Amino acid sequence: MRTYKIVVTGPFNAGKTTFVRTLCGDILSSEAASLDPRKTTTTVALDFGIVKLDNETTIKLFGTPGQERFFFMVRNLSIGMDGYVFIIDLSDVDSLPKAKLMYDMLRSRFPDVVHVVAANKYDKVNSRDIRYLKDSLNVPREYPLLPLVAYDHELAMNVLKKLISLVKDSRYGLD
Repeated sequence: MRTYKIVVTGPFNAGKTTFVRTLCGDILSSEAASLDPRKTTTTVALDFGIVKLDNETTIKLFGTPGQERFFFMVRNLSIGMDGYVFIIDLSDVDSLPKAKLMYDMLRSRFPDVVHVVAANKYDKVNSRDIRYLKDSLNVPREYPLLPLVAYDHELAMNVLKKLISLVKDSRYGLD
């Protein structure tokens, strides 16, 4: 049996906790009351859940907080990861500068780690086009940009399966 460590990260209010909860059901979560009017709670340490893809594959998901003051945790939780899911709220254009800063930090610190970018909330009326996001973040061609609605189990599972496929296919994978 192979176990993978996958980090789920992105800016504040992107849908990281919802993504982990959708895939895992019960999770360990460190939510606290949020002072931001966009949501009532926010992650302050990490979200943790386990999902089994099949009898051979177990995935440990580590969701990070999205606030800038917790970026040090993103770096620390990312040590030893097999890959990461970078989630961004496609309907929140104001979050793009912080998303770019965070994405650039991850790519510079972990240049050889495979990842996918998940465009969450693409189904909302005010969402940007997915290609806009790919250009804004300067996502390399080899890393897919995938549509996501974090509370939709099938879409969330598609994102996770694509990442695991990339991890297994990469020269950095252990399979």
